[in-house]
This record gives sequence, C-alpha cells and structure tokens, in this order.
Amino acid sequence: MGKYSFYPQFFIIGLQKCGTTALASYLQKHPDVLMSIPKEPHYFDTFYTEMNLNEYVRRCFGHRKNENILGEATPFYLRVPWALERLARHFPHAKYIALLRNPIERAYSSWWMYYSRAMEPFNFKEAIKLCLEQQEFVQMTEESWKKIMIASRRGETINYRPYLNDGYYAQCLNKFFQYFDAKQLLIIKTEEFNQDTASVMKEVYGFLGLDCREGEIFEKYNEAYGSSARRIFKLAKNAGLLRFTQSVPYSVRSRIKKTLSKMGDKKPAMNPEMRAWLARHYAPYNLDLEKLLNRKFGWK
Repeated sequence: MGKYSFYPQFFIIGLQKCGTTALASYLQKHPDVLMSIPKEPHYFDTFYTEMNLNEYVRRCFGHRKNENILGEATPFYLRVPWALERLARHFPHAKYIALLRNPIERAYSSWWMYYSRAMEPFNFKEAIKLCLEQQEFVQMTEESWKKIMIASRRGETINYRPYLNDGYYAQCLNKFFQYFDAKQLLIIKTEEFNQDTASVMKEVYGFLGLDCREGEIFEKYNEAYGSSARRIFKLAKNAGLLRFTQSVPYSVRSRIKKTLSKMGDKKPAMNPEMRAWLARHYAPYNLDLEKLLNRKFGWK
C-alpha cells in the first residue's frame, strides 16, 4: 500500500451535526486508538489530488507513538460519491461508522452552526426555502465541492446549504453499499448515543476490536455556539482574520470553540410550523431508511 506500515483502519464517515466530534473524542482517549489531526482531514472528498496517500498519512497520523488502531472522522465522506469510491479503492476492508440523527434536528443544528459563525445571513425559514431552490439546479462536481469546502474553512458566506440534503440518509447509504459490505458499517442512532453513551461506546469498541475500559466516564460534548458568537465572528470576518483559522493549531481552535459555546444564549427553539413542515418533508425519506436497514428510528 505504501512505505508506511500503519494506515487508518476505521473511518467515521457521517454525518455532520450527528455527534461525530464526540465519538472521535471518546475514541481518542482509548490507549490503543490514534485519531487524526485534524479530526476532519477531508482528504478523500476534497484534497485527494493535492497529495498522495503516504503524505496524507504523514500529515494526519505523524504524531503516532505506539497506538495500534488509527482512524479519522470526516463527516462528509458518506454523502460524497467520489470519497466513497476512493475509500473503497484504498481501504476496501476497513471499518466504517455512521451516526444518524433525527433529520429535523440535524438540519436545524446545521443551520445554527453556519448562522452563529456569521456564514449564513438568512433565518432558518428563509434558508430552507433557498435549499429547495438549490436542489433544482445544483449539480455537484468535485471541483465545485472543493470550492465550497475551502470557502467554508475560510469562514466565507455560504452559497451551498446542506441543511436538507444531509438528511436523506437512505440515499447516502445506498451509495455506500455499492462499494462495501453491510458488515463493515456500524450505524449509530445519535439519540441513543446521547442517552446511553457507555452502552453505545461498548458497541463501538466491540466493532473495532478494542478492549472496553471499566468505569470510563464520557464527558458530554456540545459544539453549538452561543448566540453571542455571531457578533464575534462578524468582527473577525470584517477584520479579515477568518482566512487564517487553518493556521491556528488544532488544540487552540478546540479551546476557542469551547469558549464560544458558552457565550450568550443557547440555540433558540425551532418554530413549530417549521418543525411540522420538516416532519412532513422527511417522512418518506425516513421510511426509505427504515426499509433499507429493517430498523425503526421513530423520528417525528
């Protein structure tokens, strides 16, 4: 496979705002696991043509000591077809994990993330309307996707809104099953992950062939920014500082995120009318998911 004797054996492939950061953080604390730095390399969906596989491993896992299990967590891999094709080419026997959250809550959290970062100028109702218009004409290519990802890293105002599309889980999984066996994928319901983290982590450890650690405490993670964060991001954006965020060490960025999550009020409640509309919109897609997996999710 290359000059390195160690390569990632598992990938957390989705989805955004479903708990991937918390899962990656819990796994990083296991003595046999090494998670990539950064947590989301975006190699297979965005930067594949900029470096070869060995360079990707060197950059993202060069901090390895004696860990035996390597993994990364880019939550867009599940929904980007060329990322899945590349993963199948290089890691056909790896293990994959996907977290799935009530798509209504996922869509709202996704909007709030961009809105609180001053990247989304519209309120939730207006943004969803733009999503529907976007679906009529957007033909995503690898080149356009790369531009979107780079702009997002720079904190620029978004012109592609993933709020609705990222909740069509069955479509994403059908593409995954074109390349991989179902036994290679562990699907975690986010609500169960949040409610009984210890039990779900035991399942994850078993899936990855890791020993469970008795008495392990799982700190609750909340990445949602407080309402005051939007003002801070606007100031930084106007000063041209956001373009340099990727130059800031990952550990420092993590501490900044934690601080911003405590600033101002929490994410406001969703408008009941919008919730009802989204419930109707996602109902057939949720049914497709339940039929595909032969599993009830009970999202409303």
